[in-house]
Amino acid sequence: MIVTRFAPSPTGYLHLGNARTAIFSYLFARHNGGRFILRIEDTDLERSTKEYEKMLLEDLVWLGLEWDEFYRQSERFDIYRKYAEKLVEMGHAYPCFCSSEELSMERDLAEKKGIPYRYSGKCRVLSADEVKKLKGSGKPYTIRFKVPYSEYVVFEDLIKGHISINTDDFGDFVIIRSDGTPTYNFVVVVDDALMGVTHVIRGEDHVPNTPKQILIYKALGFDVPKFAHLPVILGEDRSKLSKRHGAVSVKNYREEGYLPQALFNYLCLLGWSPPKEGREIYTKDELIELFDLKDVNTSPAVFSKEKLRWMNGIYIRQILDLEELLEKVIPFLSEAGYDVSNRDYLKKVLERTRDSFETLKDAVERLRPFFTDDFELSAEAWSELENVKVYNILSSFLEKIKDRELNSQSVKDIAREIQKELSVKAKDVWHSLRIALTGELQGVGVDIICDLLPKEKVEMRIRKMLQKIA
Repeated sequence: MIVTRFAPSPTGYLHLGNARTAIFSYLFARHNGGRFILRIEDTDLERSTKEYEKMLLEDLVWLGLEWDEFYRQSERFDIYRKYAEKLVEMGHAYPCFCSSEELSMERDLAEKKGIPYRYSGKCRVLSADEVKKLKGSGKPYTIRFKVPYSEYVVFEDLIKGHISINTDDFGDFVIIRSDGTPTYNFVVVVDDALMGVTHVIRGEDHVPNTPKQILIYKALGFDVPKFAHLPVILGEDRSKLSKRHGAVSVKNYREEGYLPQALFNYLCLLGWSPPKEGREIYTKDELIELFDLKDVNTSPAVFSKEKLRWMNGIYIRQILDLEELLEKVIPFLSEAGYDVSNRDYLKKVLERTRDSFETLKDAVERLRPFFTDDFELSAEAWSELENVKVYNILSSFLEKIKDRELNSQSVKDIAREIQKELSVKAKDVWHSLRIALTGELQGVGVDIICDLLPKEKVEMRIRKMLQKIA
């Protein structure tokens, strides 16, 4: 059975790159009828927090990922200790008593020589008696893995192809810190092996870790899983996606009003191309059916916020049913202070306006005219007031709606009448009405506003504007 895992560290918010890794791991497992494991890698006790773990879980649930098993590494230290002792007993690892000062001197020396630093291995040759004496003195020590000299670790990456790395490039590495906590390269092997992980899908920044892990797999007699290292995600300036490109965490996009379905869909297409498909919008079930690692691109993917906004708009306008859109937009409207108690009214507003915004946060501003009579005129709106016969247009409109029903069609009819009677352009009529009703020059159609707002509210706003410009 295919088993994949996603193993985030709770040391920060879920980055878009990590979210894509989680999605690809999830899709590959589901496509093959396998299991998907979520494992919190919190062995870094200083930087890991419950707050970040809580947010990670919320983001993954929000994206629609369901896991079959859940683990925390901090609850498995006894297991790691047992396997570390086993490696020492088998001669594959040894205690290292070098102080941080000694190691710093080694690094400085390597830097002066202009060569990459690797541990000298001087504790590797300590005799059993020397080790016993140093331990008895209470001197702190780490446990290092004994890396064979001048060997090549070779593996076939499912995305990057043949990879070969010389063990002399990295040397003996720490698997247990001096405080007794295990390190990443060690625990990831123990966990993946014991949990039956068959495919490790992760970012290409982990390629240098892979040979170290393969050596541990083999030393412990574990089966080595298949590896698939995903290309990085770049910003539009072709540099690695980071905070300087704006929002880079799932939390950011949740708060900006993006839909989980749209973000899931978009992240799938960053570095993966569906076979023989000429479209970009997919349901999760369709993505599960189509996904295969062989279709993952080897070159970096470029993240476009504009493309994501477009896709989010498609979901808002065409894909979400009205009830689901209502549930997702209510928290944003409520946080803005709008009265959301009348669901029937909200549905009518959304039904007529959902094509005017691309994110749920945009909806707060776009739908403002339907929830508040208090607004300030924008600078552009004030400028427009100086150029057209606004007072005459609004006065004529107010007079004409006295004895007429107000709806989309009647507003259009009245606008044409005013245009003809006052010899003004159509845009002058519509701009004047929009400014009076919303304070802006752009937004939801005036005919829609007049159709949905009570007639007395329309009249009140126009009177207030007439008072301002009289």
